[in-house]
Amino acid sequence: MREPDTATPSPIDEAVLIRAVKDGQLKAFEPLVDAHLDHLRAFIAMRLPKAHLINEIAHESFVFAFNHLDSFQADGNFRAWLRAIAHNLVRAELQRYAREQKNQLNYAKRQMLEHDLDAAPTSTTEVSPTLDFLRECVDALPPKHRELVRLRYHAETPIEAVAAKLQRTQTSIWQTLFRVRKQLKDCVESKARA
Repeated sequence: MREPDTATPSPIDEAVLIRAVKDGQLKAFEPLVDAHLDHLRAFIAMRLPKAHLINEIAHESFVFAFNHLDSFQADGNFRAWLRAIAHNLVRAELQRYAREQKNQLNYAKRQMLEHDLDAAPTSTTEVSPTLDFLRECVDALPPKHRELVRLRYHAETPIEAVAAKLQRTQTSIWQTLFRVRKQLKDCVESKARA
């Protein structure tokens, strides 16, 4: 295990190491990594508490720093420069995650809409017995799913409010509703056949 700050080079030593790396002595970068890795990982962990991403972003930060060392000013603060690089990488990761969540939510909504269109009755004679079957199937659901169906369809609560009330993500609510609706469709069809 590494001792935290005893290996930290002084600003003069750091400048010598950076100049050596710029002059082609690639091994001179290793002491810089050793000196700043723990601090950089802690900095990233405070902003993005995912173990695999902490190591990945720390690694990417050092790779970026190494590849762009020529743009680092010799009299600058190397640790602050590394943190700025890591900060930008964390911000990019958070933006990517937000886009992914939005895409999943849109996909779940589209799946539910397609399911609704496929399950819609085609004639008025189908509606009456189907409603009775649906009530029976809803009553047979587990309590958490019944509550979700009640909130969303009986009380017509918006998904955002349902998610907040149940302390879940909107994506999770949409996905659960999709599965419950498929389960209800199968149940109603089974009762209709019987």
